[in-house]
Order: sequence, then structure tokens, then C-alpha cells
Amino acid sequence: MPDLKSVESVYLVLAFVVPGMIITFVRAQFFTGRMRSLSESIVAYLAVTVLYYGLAAPVVEYVLSFRDPGRQKVFAWVGLIVLLPAAVGLALGILGQNDIFRRLLQFCRINPVHATPAAWDYAFARLRGDHFVMVTLSDGSTVGGIYGGRSFASSDPTERDLFLQEIYDVDGGSWQKRNEQQAILIPAKEIKHVQIWNPKGT
Repeated sequence: MPDLKSVESVYLVLAFVVPGMIITFVRAQFFTGRMRSLSESIVAYLAVTVLYYGLAAPVVEYVLSFRDPGRQKVFAWVGLIVLLPAAVGLALGILGQNDIFRRLLQFCRINPVHATPAAWDYAFARLRGDHFVMVTLSDGSTVGGIYGGRSFASSDPTERDLFLQEIYDVDGGSWQKRNEQQAILIPAKEIKHVQIWNPKGT
């Protein structure tokens, strides 16, 4: 790590670490939201930044063309170091969450390791709209409900708790709404397995 007590080192961090950190952070929000510590990720940030500068070479050249200090130059540097990396991270997150890169590689008969580290994250990150969820608890009993926009599945690998926005009474294959809407928080230690399906059958 550079010595952040010097102005030159601060500039180096801004130029060669921050873009990669921003790209990685924004992209992570589409998968697990988790990031490793700076000490564990510094080399990855540097690599991502170098690749970013290589792809953004025309923008870099444009920013470096500013010779006189002023507001325009400041805005150009902010765009290069902060705004454009955020846009790149957003694009990578959207493409990654929809498995665009993975499908292209699989079309070329390449089977890469999946970017999402756990099936739990993969399943809940891709749900759109309301879905029926049947949770089997550790004692063998079940809880049925709706997982939707007001529900939550933890992305913390040490605490996979689940919040369902509405509980249904399930009798055989019949799902009935309760007279009073009730939500439920199910701790990770109580969850044995989870079944999910679209109420529209699509």
C-alpha cells in the first residue's frame, strides 16, 4: 500500500485504485452486495483499473489534453475516475445478473465458474415481482407466503434469514390469504429448504 501521507500517493490511489474499486462495488450490488477488505482486494482493483483505462483510452486521452487548471478539468477527472467507472460497474452488473457473458462463453463451449458465489444469492437476486414461497422448517413444518418487493433474503453468508411480506394459509394445494395481512421473519437456523414458483406459472 502506498504511503497516504504524501499528496502524490493520494493521487496514485485516486488514479489507480478508486476506478477499480467503484466498478467492483457497483457490480457487486447485482450479486451479493459483499466486498472483500481493501487489503485482500487491492491487486484486483489495480487490475480492473488498468483494464478500464485500456478500454477507456480515448476518454483518458481527452482528459489528459486539458492543460490549464479549472472547473472543466476537475469535472473531466471526476467523470473519468468516478462517474464512468460507476457506469461501467452498472453495465457489468446488469449483464452479469442476466448471465449474458456466461451464455456467450457457453455458446463457445466454455463453462466458466459462476460469478454468484452461492445458490441462495443466485435464486433471490433474480426474482422479479411476487412469487409463492414454501419454506420447510427444521422441525418439518412449513410456512407459505409471498416473496415480493417488500420481502428480503439476507446476502450475509453467515445469516441466511428470510423475510416474507405476506403469509398464506396453505391447505394441500390451496393457498388462501389471511383476513389480516401478516409478514414473517424466519431465522437461518430454522430453514431446511425453500421452494419458489411464479404465481402466474411463467
